[in-house]
Amino acid sequence: MGSFNIALLEALLSAGVSPERARAVVDLFDRSIDERYSLHAQVLATKRDVAELETRLTREIASSKVELVKWVVGALSAQTALLLGAAKLF
Repeated sequence: MGSFNIALLEALLSAGVSPERARAVVDLFDRSIDERYSLHAQVLATKRDVAELETRLTREIASSKVELVKWVVGALSAQTALLLGAAKLF
């Protein structure tokens, strides 16, 4: 039992709630938190999820940069060849 649960149990007991009822309330509280966590765990990202996403995006960006550089160098080479060819005509 965690420190919060112990504090809740002690508060209920000091308020005059029977020990059995106080324990039932603490157990119900625990189950409620577990249910909420399981619902949110499906949509929340952990630090590991974010780190994996960051790694994957970094790889994709690097790959895109390489492709972009290839296309730019190719386009510049083609443009240079066209300009040199056009200069020979005149």
